[in-house]
Amino acid sequence: MKSIPARLGLSSLILIPGCAGPMGPPLGLGPGWDELAGMAIVALIASIMYRPLWKFFSTRHSPTISSSPPDIIKLRFARGEITQEEYQRMMQHLS
Repeated sequence: MKSIPARLGLSSLILIPGCAGPMGPPLGLGPGWDELAGMAIVALIASIMYRPLWKFFSTRHSPTISSSPPDIIKLRFARGEITQEEYQRMMQHLS
C-alpha cells in the first residue's frame, strides 16, 4: 500500500474517495440516482405550477368582454356559433 504524500491536507483526503466534498452527494442516493431524483423534483414542481401559471397567463391576455346581450350575440357571431340570419333576428329582437 502506498503512503499518502504529506503535502495533502485533510480536505484533500476527504475529496478523493467520494469526489463530492465532505458532505457527499446532495441527496446521498448514489451515482446516477441523485440526478434522477433532482429531475423528478423539478418535474414535480413544474407539474404543480403548470395549471396556476396557465390560468394566470390565459386570463391576463384575454380581452375583457362585457356581458350585455348585444355583445354576447356579436361574440357568438364572430366565433361562428350562429348564422348571419340568427344574428340579425336576435339583434332585431333586442332593439
